Amino acid sequence: MNTDAPRESLPWPDSTFIPEGEGARHFLGSHWEPFAEDSTEILKRLPEFLGNALVQAGYGEFRKPPRAVPGEWPQGLQLVWPLRVQGLAMVVRTERQGNTLVSVFPFFVTGSQQTLTLRDVVVWENGVEAQITAGWGEGEITFFDTQFTTNRGWYEAGRRYDFILSGIAYDARPAEDRRIQFNHPPEVLAALNLHRRAGEPPRENPATLSFEGAAVFLPIRNSDADDYNFRAPVKSVEKFEDWLGQDGWRVRATVMRFGDEDGDLDILITERAWSGKAPPRVGQDIEGGLWLQGYLWMARDS
Repeated sequence: MNTDAPRESLPWPDSTFIPEGEGARHFLGSHWEPFAEDSTEILKRLPEFLGNALVQAGYGEFRKPPRAVPGEWPQGLQLVWPLRVQGLAMVVRTERQGNTLVSVFPFFVTGSQQTLTLRDVVVWENGVEAQITAGWGEGEITFFDTQFTTNRGWYEAGRRYDFILSGIAYDARPAEDRRIQFNHPPEVLAALNLHRRAGEPPRENPATLSFEGAAVFLPIRNSDADDYNFRAPVKSVEKFEDWLGQDGWRVRATVMRFGDEDGDLDILITERAWSGKAPPRVGQDIEGGLWLQGYLWMARDS
């Protein structure tokens, strides 16, 4: 790839795809924390999973992309077990001399559909996995593309796409009642009191800021780019069963706000990851950490 010119001025695919730097680290083992104490409990069954796996389908298989990817790019496919809607995914790099299993991770097809503006695609060293950075409303997010090799021919920086997003919670719990006291500057306090509504009590120092109902979505420090801390009010809760041996809840919650518009995300919380005494419920604020994944649902600017 040509990296000397500004990337936005480069022809496709260099305008969109960025090879990750040498020594890039990805904390793949942490993705199994919601399911088992030790990932070897699941991974030792890989021969069984491979023997009964299904080939995962995706947007790029049913709709021919506007351009072919370069012939020298590594080829790959994704196998899933036990179902195409949830379970364990296995990324396979296909080569003339044989196929290589390069990655295994939990996946969940059901999620929240969001229109994003693609910024760039960072391609991992193996060539068949990637993380996408995209604009979401007024913010920006990075997520792991669970169907990269199937859909990469569709991607172009600056274009809009609908992605299905979901966050697999490493840990989640009822949010703490956080309140911060602060003092308004005298001129600000005077202006607030000048414009207060009829019947509203005068503003005084110190003031109190409550996090109740707040939507917070921030990268986890010293972690991978697709790992986030969240605090979010819950809009809906749906029970799921036997996802790699774990029951839990698909919780739709507001993790971002863009003016009057809510940025909602489906957060998948296994019973192992949940610390509450009762299941999550609608109207409750929850918080924790998650791994953000997604896949292409529809190209809007084709």
